[in-house]
This record gives sequence, structure tokens and C-alpha cells, in this order.
Amino acid sequence: MLAGGPPAPALTGSALPKAFAPVGPSTMVERVLAALRGTPQVRRVALVGPHPLPPAVAAAATLAVPAAGGLLENLSAGLAALGDGAPGDNLPVLVTAADVPLLTAAAVAAFLDRAQASGADAAYAIVPRADVTRAAPGVRKTFVRLADGEFTGGSLVLLRPGAFARARPVIERAVRARKRPWELARLFGLATLIGLATGRLRIAALERRAEAIAGLRARAIVCRDAGVALDVDTLEMLDFVRSRVALARDAAAAGTGAP
Repeated sequence: MLAGGPPAPALTGSALPKAFAPVGPSTMVERVLAALRGTPQVRRVALVGPHPLPPAVAAAATLAVPAAGGLLENLSAGLAALGDGAPGDNLPVLVTAADVPLLTAAAVAAFLDRAQASGADAAYAIVPRADVTRAAPGVRKTFVRLADGEFTGGSLVLLRPGAFARARPVIERAVRARKRPWELARLFGLATLIGLATGRLRIAALERRAEAIAGLRARAIVCRDAGVALDVDTLEMLDFVRSRVALARDAAAAGTGAP
């Protein structure tokens, strides 16, 4: 789990990253840890974040890994911590952000079942616009229009560490080029970018292009649980999440179940 990043005092009230913002009686990172701990397929949890971790957070993780810098550096640190030389080290690893406090164990388990069945080296969660709008009306998200529908990216990735190591140079190039259209065109091909711009590109075509340029089998996994994609970056979003958590808690106390 990735819980690093710069201090976010506007969200946390402290020098900790945003994942440590309080949501009800716990923090975002603790809620995500609880979801992972409740998922049968998850055996160990390496939490990449500030050092030292708050005691309650450290107690819920199998391994505490000091953040090493940016996204890819933190991901590499987490994979290295889990790859301790034991048999099966190259088993798929679930990568998740720590700022998706509405994530549930059921959603994680469903994603893992489909991702593992795909046989992909890298499986990425995407959520249809209709599901996000139904669960969080008015919340602003970025959606990509494809021939298959409109989707936003989720915060779950199932990754084979060996495949990530092989593809890392291409991934780093893509990250560097993400705000430079012509760099992206050289990497992904102009036809792919035109397909994205016009909404005519299909998910399968994107998967094939990722395989061609990165040398790994990539699959997009459509998830219908919006909590997979409701990450918190702003006070507005944090307030929304807090209201949903409070509503669910009140409903549970009344014996009616979560909304």
C-alpha cells in the first residue's frame, strides 16, 4: 500500500501525508488497511509511508517501509520489501493507494478474482462513469471516453514484480511524458492518441498497445464499486467521504445497514 507523499496539513492537520487524514474514528489509511486485512486473498501488507508510522497504523501492517521518493520509487521499495527471497516471490502483488477510504474488502476480493483470472502481468481497475455518478453525485472525477464507455481509473493494480522491473524504463518514460502530448504520441503512437481524443478507441486496443510498448500483458478490469476510484485530494472530497462514513455508521447503529 502506498501512503507516502508530501505533507498535507490542510487535510491531516499535521505534517503527515494526506492518507493520514481522519475520517470518523480512524484515518483513511487505517480504513484501507482494514479492507485489505478483510480480503481473503491478501496474505501480507507492506505499507510504504512516513517513518515512523503512527502506532495504530504500524500495528495493522505486516511491513512498514519508509517512503523512498516519488510514486515509482515507493512502489519499488514496497515490492522489494515483499520480495524477501522466499519461494513464490514473483507472485502477483496488489498495489493500492491509501487515500480511498470507501474501499471495501468485497470490492478488493472481486477485483482480485477477475484480475487473477485474466492471467495479466499488470491488471488495472477502471470504474464506469455511471457507477461513480450513482454513488457520488456531484463529485468531480476525470473520465476517459472509449468506444466501450466512459471510465475513470481506480486505485487497485495487480502486478507481477518481474514484469514491472522489465517494463520500468517504459513506465518512467510515460510518467515523464504525461504532460507532453508529442512525447506521448511518440511513445503510444499517434493513432492511439487520436483514438482516445475521439472516443473511438477500445479497451482491447489499449491493452494491445501497452503490451507492444512495455512488453507485458496488461488488462483493464471493470469494477462496479465506485469506492475503488473515490480517492481524496481535496477538502471537498474529504467532507464528502466523512459524510458517507457517518451516514453508514448511523445506519448500522440503527440496525438498518449501510446505505
